[in-house]
Amino acid sequence: MASTALPAYGGKTLQSGSQGPDVALVQTWLNGIHTLWSAVHTVTVDGKFGSGTAASVKAFQTLENIPVTGKVDSLTWNHLYSRYASLFGEGEIYPGIAMQSGQSGATVKSAQVRLKGLIPNLTADGNYGPNTKSAVQSFQICQKLTADGVLGKITWDALYSAD
Repeated sequence: MASTALPAYGGKTLQSGSQGPDVALVQTWLNGIHTLWSAVHTVTVDGKFGSGTAASVKAFQTLENIPVTGKVDSLTWNHLYSRYASLFGEGEIYPGIAMQSGQSGATVKSAQVRLKGLIPNLTADGNYGPNTKSAVQSFQICQKLTADGVLGKITWDALYSAD
């Protein structure tokens, strides 16, 4: 597993009941891996870690020969990303759901790091608070996008193509 996880693991184990963009990213990775291993069933990318996501994670862990817990810790996160990247290429991908105020995790931090390159006073702490919302709105205004402070697919694509 030579690939590095991007975004980096956020430090919180994802499990049944977890919610947010990190869960949606894991769901996106699982759906991509399904093209390689049909035993890893597709799941709805909704950012909600339910029984279907847990079952797909367990199937993946079994096939990858790592501890079968149905939870996504750093080991499973890195294996998921590496397997997904081996199929579709490395790099940041849209997590599958819009990011907005009140959310947190590795995916939010990754976007903050990207925004920080454009808005240096932003703190990349993984929490989508008022400063992140304001930074997203500023970016959206500069890109002539709807300035709602929500980091959806259109804003994500603009952010990750901006130099």
